[in-house]
Amino acid sequence: MSLPYARALVTGVTGQDGALLAAHLLAAGVEVVGTHRPGRAPDPWRLRELGIAAHPALRLAALDATDAAACAACIAAARPQALFHLAGQSRVAAAFADPQGSLAANGLSAVNLLEALRAEAAEAHFVLACSAEIFGEPARAPQDEATPAAPRTPYGLSKLVAHAAVGAWRASYGLRASSAILFNHESELRDAAFVTRKLSRGAARIALGLEEAVTLGHLDARRDFGYAPDHVAAMAAMAARAHGDDYVLATGVAASVRDFATAAFAAAGIALDWRGAGADEVGVERGSGRVRVRVDPALLRPVDAPLQVGDAAKARRELGFAPSLDLAGLARRMVEADLARERAA
Repeated sequence: MSLPYARALVTGVTGQDGALLAAHLLAAGVEVVGTHRPGRAPDPWRLRELGIAAHPALRLAALDATDAAACAACIAAARPQALFHLAGQSRVAAAFADPQGSLAANGLSAVNLLEALRAEAAEAHFVLACSAEIFGEPARAPQDEATPAAPRTPYGLSKLVAHAAVGAWRASYGLRASSAILFNHESELRDAAFVTRKLSRGAARIALGLEEAVTLGHLDARRDFGYAPDHVAAMAAMAARAHGDDYVLATGVAASVRDFATAAFAAAGIALDWRGAGADEVGVERGSGRVRVRVDPALLRPVDAPLQVGDAAKARRELGFAPSLDLAGLARRMVEADLARERAA
């Protein structure tokens, strides 16, 4: 594996995608400057789990991407040949509570970095981690690069601002800028607040007798659950291209949150039966009759698209993107990792 760039700047390097991308780039011989939020010491647990925390070609730097001057200084110092913007507000629920903050963290930060790159390293390729939330509730499925953007949440809007900025800077200034329109992508390194990791960790702890039940929100929401390492490998390939473009990264298969819960508990050796409907629906352990999954109305979002599933034909054709795990395999990998963590705790 080789890439045509030698130095990369990765914002949000201590998050799931940032850590996985850094590991992918380092394995390809790319030097990586990874940024984290200033004002607090970063928690590099993901970098440690990947075995790259002390890698000689990895350097960490603090960056507030909402500060235009700080972005310019960071890029001038790093001189990247590729810049991957993965930092920002990543939780849809948090954006409902602080829409202005999310717009700054996701939208303004992208504009600042694009401008800084244009001034300091105009030949570098900019890659944005965008989101399928920009589509809102599209009239058709699956969604692809031509699907009209119509976000219905503050988070989706914040990501659309960044996505539109990539297209505008590409068209107006000739910047090599690409947008990865990411559908749900999960891994063993997912933050515990996300529903998939909440389920994998909960199933592991219940199987070990450490917890009784998991509480969730909307069980019927259907999402395109992919494996995060596949998505970051595609982003690395995007930066290797001579011209910028937009790419949907998705598996093309939709599954409900209920389906993921069933798969996660099965991976932990627990079969679930579903009873009831709406806020009264529960997942019951087959044989024991114990309730293992409950719905908490407080976790329901004000707006939640019922179906998000992507068509990644373009990424398959031009980037060699190929999903490596199905839903059961993804859930199994996440649960096995959480079982190992809980046993070692």
